[in-house]
Amino acid sequence: MAFQRTHKALATNLDKALQKFQSSSSKFRVLQTINPLDPTNPQPPAPVTPSDSPRTLFILDSSFNPPSIAHKTLVECALRSSNSSKFPTPHRLLLLFSTQNADKAPSAASFDQRLTLMTIFASDILSNLLSSTTSTDSSIPSIDIGVTTAPYYTDKSAAIDADSSSPNAYYPRRPDGDTAKHIHLIGFDTATRFFAPKYYPSFSPPLSALQPYFTAGHSLRVTLRPDPQFGSVADQRAWLARLGDGELEAEGGKREWAKQVEVVQANERAEVSSTKIRKAAKAGEWEIVKGLCTEGVARWVESAGLYVEDARGSKMG
Repeated sequence: MAFQRTHKALATNLDKALQKFQSSSSKFRVLQTINPLDPTNPQPPAPVTPSDSPRTLFILDSSFNPPSIAHKTLVECALRSSNSSKFPTPHRLLLLFSTQNADKAPSAASFDQRLTLMTIFASDILSNLLSSTTSTDSSIPSIDIGVTTAPYYTDKSAAIDADSSSPNAYYPRRPDGDTAKHIHLIGFDTATRFFAPKYYPSFSPPLSALQPYFTAGHSLRVTLRPDPQFGSVADQRAWLARLGDGELEAEGGKREWAKQVEVVQANERAEVSSTKIRKAAKAGEWEIVKGLCTEGVARWVESAGLYVEDARGSKMG
């Protein structure tokens, strides 16, 4: 009961914060922060100081409904690789939820419940990293729960960049004037949309829309896995190689952008789908849900009765 009361209160607070954001002219805002020093106690956001502002901002688009152990694996693999010199510190992770989606009609799903799931998911990630013998408090970044009105990845990064120069910036410019370099953690399906000319009809050539994103130093980390629609990992690597081979130049793509696209192969857990979780929840198959979600997320899905009415995720609790 304490778990349910705590997270109902969290959902209420997130709903109020979301309504305040939606009534403003802002395009980006952080609603909650989970700190590794106290991962089970999410806090209202407090803007970081310029000297602590991240140089590397890992971003996971949080349209997933709900988050799964596959998403957890994507995040943890990225954070564990962040010790590389190509990811300058400080680091931070942003779980970013868009109130608009470029590919889907607005869902009847409760946004406050989606944001609550994201927050619980972040707490689970930090708790797991802290329990690892190879991790220390100083190497584990805080996780922010953010919202944006921007539907496209390029526009999401532009909104975050624009906010860095505002008086109340959450990620302000650093003392040397630098802003964070964004690394979007995506799957191959998202990569195909990112480089699809049809999403940029107002640009000529269409992929010239991506120029500001790559010029700013932002990048993509694309996780590949065999897929009935997209083929083998080798097929997917070949598709992505088209950028570096110059095959997208006619559409405005540039060969040098390929240097800012990191490709990694998924492990078996990255094959879990949110659809499978929703169907299991609708059927009351809670052991399956527990096997596919992090512990806190599974508890909240069950205790709040999420997805009981509609396994598509269009109605929640």
